[in-house]
Amino acid sequence: MRKLIYITILFSIFILVACKNGHENHETLSDSYYTCPMHPSVVSSTPGACPVCNMSLIKVEKKENLHGGQQGNFITINKHQQELAGIKTDTVRVRNISSASSIIGTVAIDEDQVKMISSRAKGRIDKLFIKTTGVYLKNGSPLYSIYSEQLQADEKEYLSLLQKSKTVSTTTKLTNELVSAAKNKLFLWGLTEKQISEIETSGKTSPLITFYSPESGYVTEVNITEGMYVDEGSSLIKITSLNQVWVEAQLYSNEISGIAESKIFQIFSESNPEEVYKGILVYSNPIVEEGKRIHLLKIRVNNSGGKLIPGTLVSVIPEKSIANVLAVPKSAVLLEKMKTVWVLAHDNTFEQRMVETGSENKFWIEITSGLKQGDIVVTEGAYLISSEFILKSGAGQRHEH
Repeated sequence: MRKLIYITILFSIFILVACKNGHENHETLSDSYYTCPMHPSVVSSTPGACPVCNMSLIKVEKKENLHGGQQGNFITINKHQQELAGIKTDTVRVRNISSASSIIGTVAIDEDQVKMISSRAKGRIDKLFIKTTGVYLKNGSPLYSIYSEQLQADEKEYLSLLQKSKTVSTTTKLTNELVSAAKNKLFLWGLTEKQISEIETSGKTSPLITFYSPESGYVTEVNITEGMYVDEGSSLIKITSLNQVWVEAQLYSNEISGIAESKIFQIFSESNPEEVYKGILVYSNPIVEEGKRIHLLKIRVNNSGGKLIPGTLVSVIPEKSIANVLAVPKSAVLLEKMKTVWVLAHDNTFEQRMVETGSENKFWIEITSGLKQGDIVVTEGAYLISSEFILKSGAGQRHEH
């Protein structure tokens, strides 16, 4: 009997110890989990690989996430860590967002801004100041010097008539008219007032006459070389100004309605998304060519800053579809189980917030709730902050409200 009681007591102790160990093991399991550092929404109770990127899951211990006495998704990252992670921020403010989808356009040269420099006289190109394309010229820059017997003969004629008018005691009306006609002929050859004044002052002609650029722009063609003989009217150099450019946009026939009727468009360049260009529709193809489904629009854009380079792609949006709304860069919004952003709460502390969005374009997205004007949001490195938060605080601490 005593032996039976002893066995019963030992069995009871074993059961209690087993239950306690089991409870401790359960707590240990429930207090940790496995997640992907690149995709924090992936959570598993056992080790394995991420189903999204196939990276090995790492073990994370759950901890209380209290910051400054507040319950919420906060994380503090010092300045050095922010620099290493490449974290960048932007201020939430009102921007222009279109309710219509943008169309793709191509920047092209405006033919009205192209100037072909032709030879005024027959002769030999003795010196060429511009030898390559792509060079920017200012108005009045030297282009080439030419030796022309015909041009030199007219210079001598003007100088001779001018000297005779000064030597005769009485200047007749005919003499004045002959001097004026000779001077006008030099103007027609392309000489400047300064060049003619130098001839008058020196009293002699030069075998070489230099011609200058009549306007500013980029050299897009050079059709001559030094030593080449040219005829009157020969095409020498082409200069193109980029102060005004075309934006050519192509639409499918089912997209014409509501867009082609617009007269004013806003142009966005990916290289400089903060700057908005305004363009005026000057040409809309009245017909769709046979065998094609493309409708062509030509929009003239002021490009005084020269930042729109021919050949680059831009986004084109009808101005009437644009409204001022609260917006952030699209890179600031994280698309996980919900739409969230990281906001700079104070100093080096960031807070995760849920947001609701509206219209969007290639660069910006409208915020309808969750943020206010003046908030500072993370635009680059937001996913890294989320991963760091998960590793420190655990996915279970993220508010799903």
